[in-house]
Amino acid sequence: MKKIRIQDCMDVVQCFGRTGTTKEGYFSCNWTCSGLRFGFQGSSLVVRVLAVAGIETDPALGLVSGMNERRETWPYLAVFLDDEEEPYQIFKAGKADHIYLLFQTEKEEYHTISVRKLTENCKGKVFFVEFLTDGEILRAEKVSYNLKMEFIGDSITCGFGNMINDRDRGFYPEDENGWMSHAAIAARKLNADFSVISYSGMAVSPGTGKNDFPPFPLADYYYPYLDRVTEELDGVCDDPTPWDFQKYRPDVIVINLGTNDAAVIDLNGDTNEGIVRFEADYYNFLKSVRKYNGSKPWIICALGSMDYFLYENIKRAAAMYCQDAEDARICCFKYGRMRINDGVGAANHPFVTTQIRMGWELADFIKKNNCF
Repeated sequence: MKKIRIQDCMDVVQCFGRTGTTKEGYFSCNWTCSGLRFGFQGSSLVVRVLAVAGIETDPALGLVSGMNERRETWPYLAVFLDDEEEPYQIFKAGKADHIYLLFQTEKEEYHTISVRKLTENCKGKVFFVEFLTDGEILRAEKVSYNLKMEFIGDSITCGFGNMINDRDRGFYPEDENGWMSHAAIAARKLNADFSVISYSGMAVSPGTGKNDFPPFPLADYYYPYLDRVTEELDGVCDDPTPWDFQKYRPDVIVINLGTNDAAVIDLNGDTNEGIVRFEADYYNFLKSVRKYNGSKPWIICALGSMDYFLYENIKRAAAMYCQDAEDARICCFKYGRMRINDGVGAANHPFVTTQIRMGWELADFIKKNNCF
């Protein structure tokens, strides 16, 4: 078995999502469904992974799975062979430094291999260091996509708790599968390449700040950067790495934010003032997304399927921006509501049944309205 450093084969590796190479030469892919794809000729392929566990405290923001329990949350990854939709295997990167078997067979074969992170950025990190193999890492045949999509969202877009039908359960990484989130499902239905920038608790507005509660992560704080979540963990707070928006130019950008903003408004107890602040902050975030991505992409301002309190305010902020900027490539979309008979995921999040329906609804909306 020979060792092949990740940094030495990046010229033949295709990347999914916002990924980067650390100063040590490791491949970092921490946003939901980010990862890498390559060709492999051989019989055995092992990857060395450095992992960092997240720390979960229950109950947090209404989670009810254990009073003040602190526990580690290790990331999960999926391996795909030959661009099949179903994973070849799913494994937990459950140690700080460990090797994992990606593929093995009795005789030498050629396959396209993809590895994607299923769990969200803030709940555990992965860094690919090197391959150990008897074969070769090769450039895979390029996939022909119909379009490129970007999803900006919160826990709903991450797929929080989507694989467990238990509304009283808190966050456990084995229950979160980004590949079965509505974002990934819509992308597959449309034959789209896609990138996900999502974070549980993500909000648009900080609110008016009248009451003291844990701050919600803000979209405009993270969106301009490659991976500010990971760099802050590493202590790189003052000078986070900007994302190069030329590297990935989406045709459609879906923003599903506003659910946590409703909670911010409730916690502050300032409905009227909070709504005014939310509309202004949503307007400004739209302005930033357009600035970074140029005039071509359609921007879909979506909400659902947990809460719709701010949907009319999102529509108003979007309409105001469209008018002021003379921008005709922005529209609004409401996912269908959660249905009890479809099951309810952890902490009252959409179960996988709902996530699938959301993905189909979004894909149908995009096709019907020619949003690409």
